[in-house]
Amino acid sequence: MKDIRSFSFLILLLILFTPVIGQNDSNVDLPNIIFIMADDLGWGELNSYGNNFNETPNLNKLASQGMRFTHAYAAAPVCSPTRASIVTGQYPARVGITDFLAPRSEVYLKPEEHVTINEALSQAGYHTGIIGKWHLDTHFGNIQGGPRDHHFDEVIGSETKYIAGGDYFFPYDKAATLNEKGEEGEFLTDRLVDEAIDFIERNKEQPFFLYLSHYSVHTILDAPENLVIKYKKKFNDKYGDGMAEKLYDGQKRGRHLANHIDNPYLAAMLERIDAGVGEIMEKLESTGLTENTVLIFFSDNGGAPNSGNNSYLRGFKTLLYEGGIREPLIIRWPGKVKPGLVTHEPVSSIDFYPTFLQLAQVSHGEQKLDGISLLPLLTEQKSPETRPLYWHYPSETANAKNKMSSAIKEGSYKLIEFYIDGRKELYNLEADPGETNNLIEQMP
Repeated sequence: MKDIRSFSFLILLLILFTPVIGQNDSNVDLPNIIFIMADDLGWGELNSYGNNFNETPNLNKLASQGMRFTHAYAAAPVCSPTRASIVTGQYPARVGITDFLAPRSEVYLKPEEHVTINEALSQAGYHTGIIGKWHLDTHFGNIQGGPRDHHFDEVIGSETKYIAGGDYFFPYDKAATLNEKGEEGEFLTDRLVDEAIDFIERNKEQPFFLYLSHYSVHTILDAPENLVIKYKKKFNDKYGDGMAEKLYDGQKRGRHLANHIDNPYLAAMLERIDAGVGEIMEKLESTGLTENTVLIFFSDNGGAPNSGNNSYLRGFKTLLYEGGIREPLIIRWPGKVKPGLVTHEPVSSIDFYPTFLQLAQVSHGEQKLDGISLLPLLTEQKSPETRPLYWHYPSETANAKNKMSSAIKEGSYKLIEFYIDGRKELYNLEADPGETNNLIEQMP
């Protein structure tokens, strides 16, 4: 009888101390997750999306080894709300962050209200880190809204001042914590990649989640001089001697002043992002982590007006036309995701959170998620059930007539409502991907 009581007590202890949020009890098979995000990179900037001016050989290789998405959407046409959707798995309207956060904004991502993706992954045994831009708090330590307050295990190179306007060369003014290791002439993108390489090396013996959040290619555009010279020559060969200097130098450096979409400054910045992707792929190979690492590349919103390339898509950053919200997305997981796949299934930035949870074999507890896991699509090419996607962007910034709007996409149709004048626009994206033919009168 005594032995039975002891055994029962042992069983009770095991029950009491078993994790309750669907936590995986073994992290042996958990894949590492590296999520790389560019800032303001348009849908038409990568070679694999049709660009023939920029040079992105490593991202080309990544696409050839994984799945490339042609209809991947940011949940907002600007950075902060998209970033909120990624780390919470919720639409920006649910989070309460629907526009970019200005300096010392009263709005920020509140730790007491959200379990961010890194926190959820920590429950499954992941070591988590963010390297680079956060932009979900603009008080920089004066409130509880930064990445440390959301319990990333490592926070490296996140902004210490409001980052808009650029800060791309050492010594860094707006990412000042990086100055301890930096050196004269160092380019910010390269420093972030070096930190990512070190992060992988430090954590190669345990499952990790790395959120590498680049500041490039946000304006004001700037890049190492040798690369700018390279792409200016390429631009001049294409458009005529002296055209790059005429169109891109001076006060508005890096902004289009003519009716074309090639940009030597942006191309130079993108080359360093691409090189960083290559270095990370090489590091995974040398450490034997390639097969057990999910590697993702994404952008937070469409290319900026007057500097980005959104291909034939209408609009740009800040607008709910396709050019403002459709993004390049590539996902590689060797042995699980077949190489060279291209999918036209519509997916959204709200989908990363539930996808990462399924990879980690952990549930989301009580937190409401708006996205779906993409794992069946990635590993089985199983199309998700048809669902609408939503955008809500009540911005009051300049040119509000076209910016204060909401949109619904269901199937091939997208409906946009503009709040200033009440007009509505309806497009069949399958027949009219450039959104040139408003069907609202024909199909009220």
